[in-house]
Amino acid sequence: MKRPTICDVARECGVSLSTVSLVLNNNPRISEATRARVLEAMDRMGYLPNVQARALASRSSRTLSVVVPHLNHVFADVYFGEIVSGIYDRCLEHHYRMMLDIANPRFVRQREYVNIMRSRRADCMLFIASSVNDEYLREFEDSPFPFLLVNHYFPNMNLNYIMVDYRQSARLAAEHLIGLGHRKIGIIAGTNTYTGRDYRDAFISACCVRGCRREDLPWVDGGKDWSQEGGFRAARILLGEHPDLTAIMAGNDRLAIGAMRCVHERGLHVPQDVSIMGVDDIPQAAYTTPALTTIRHPLYELGRRAAETAILLFREELQSCNEVLPVQLVVRESTGTPPAR
Repeated sequence: MKRPTICDVARECGVSLSTVSLVLNNNPRISEATRARVLEAMDRMGYLPNVQARALASRSSRTLSVVVPHLNHVFADVYFGEIVSGIYDRCLEHHYRMMLDIANPRFVRQREYVNIMRSRRADCMLFIASSVNDEYLREFEDSPFPFLLVNHYFPNMNLNYIMVDYRQSARLAAEHLIGLGHRKIGIIAGTNTYTGRDYRDAFISACCVRGCRREDLPWVDGGKDWSQEGGFRAARILLGEHPDLTAIMAGNDRLAIGAMRCVHERGLHVPQDVSIMGVDDIPQAAYTTPALTTIRHPLYELGRRAAETAILLFREELQSCNEVLPVQLVVRESTGTPPAR
């Protein structure tokens, strides 16, 4: 019979992994009622705490290493800011520190990603939104060091990851735009991440299943930074080459905001002439004019869950992680029915 894990105990009790972990560590924050319920479930299920994990915890640096991509002004990016904020807040709750690095050429060339773990400066490394070119991360496949990809994955590597559901995001976006009557939809998405590729391909597939022709779904790369500037440039190409488009689906909100600016400069109106939709639901999305329809990705919660998972991986209370978080359609003012032509 398979040995029950901390995840099984949490599921049985209807509590979070962190609650079970706090009970195991006799943390006074846990109420006596909750403690009794968790301990009773452990006895009933035959759960045995991992003694090796306890010994490992005693050698803990109480630090998580967080690595972000080498992009322009990455620390000013609200997408990364939301995820890092979630990681940081969860670290504080566990009395952990957070070490932040950029995967620039020097970081990669000198294999600093391995040196950090080998020197025990961190208990686990969290790598946020890596690109398809980061093949050097394969080194963590057979490594003894805890490692977690955050909002990305590699289909050809056996690496732990936690991410939002990009394929479901694409299906929700397609259903929304097709449901409004759009059949000629431009797509702006980067291809430097597997999640970006998944999103583009799943969106095209979902539209075709609902009656669109592939040739009516042109795609332009928004650039590796997924920025407003990239969205502006891509929208200019799309509308220049395909003036009959009635909607633009952007792979994130920043690309969508750039596309909205391009539509405005062409003397067109959103959504009367062109509907525009984004992904992520960053705070600015609700304050554009018109307010942006988008797919909500729980980025802050993703960061919190990532930090929690990283600590459990270090303690060996969790052996692996391939978790996908649900998403939600948020309809605002930037999408509507296509114009009569």
